[in-house]
Amino acid sequence: MTPDELHAKDGFRFFRDASLSLPVALLILVGVFLTLLGVLLFPVNIGVIPFSPDGQLGLLLVIIAIQMMALGETPIGQYNRSWFLIALGIVFAAMGIVSCIVPGVLTGVIRVLIGLLNIIGGAVLLTKRVLPVLHTARDPGAEPVVFPPVIKHLLITQTVLNIVAIAFGITMLIPGLVPGIVIAGILVINGLLLFVLAYILQQVEAMASWS
Repeated sequence: MTPDELHAKDGFRFFRDASLSLPVALLILVGVFLTLLGVLLFPVNIGVIPFSPDGQLGLLLVIIAIQMMALGETPIGQYNRSWFLIALGIVFAAMGIVSCIVPGVLTGVIRVLIGLLNIIGGAVLLTKRVLPVLHTARDPGAEPVVFPPVIKHLLITQTVLNIVAIAFGITMLIPGLVPGIVIAGILVINGLLLFVLAYILQQVEAMASWS
C-alpha cells in the first residue's frame, strides 16, 4: 500500500494536494488579509494597539501586484498578462515594498492610487454587470435568462463586492469621511465576501470539470 493510500485510509486529507486553483488561492489570501486587517482596526481605533497605515497600504498594493502579474487580474477587470501589465505589477510591488519599509514616503500617493482603483474598478465591473440586466428588462420580447443557483450566488456576491470596493475607495480618497470603526467593518465584510466568492468559484470550477 502506497503512502498516499495510507493517508487516504487514515483520513489525513490535510496533507494531500489541495484542489485549489491559483485564482481561488489568491482570493483566500486577500480575504485573510482584509478580514484580519479589519479585525485589528477595531482595537486600533480605540487606542489599544498601534497601527502603521504605510504597512497596510503597502501590503495591499503588493497583493494587487501579485494578482496582476500572476493572473492578469486588476481592480478594474481581467486582462491578458502582457509585458505592460507585468511591468505595471512590478512598479506597484516596488511602491508597496518601499511603503512598508520606509514609512511616510509614498503614503499619500498609494492612498489615492488604491482609492481610485477601487472606485473605478467597482464602478466599471458593476456597470458591466447591471447594464445587460437593464437592457433585458427593457426589451419585452427578450427571453429571460435563467441562471443556475450557484451562478446567481456568484453574481450577487460580485455585485456586493463591487459596492463595498467603491465604499472603501471613497474612504481612501477622503480620510475622516467616516469613523475608523466603519472602515474596519467595511474591510471585514469585504474579506468575508472574498471567502464566499472563493467558495462559489470552487463550486463553479467543480461543475465545469464534471461537464
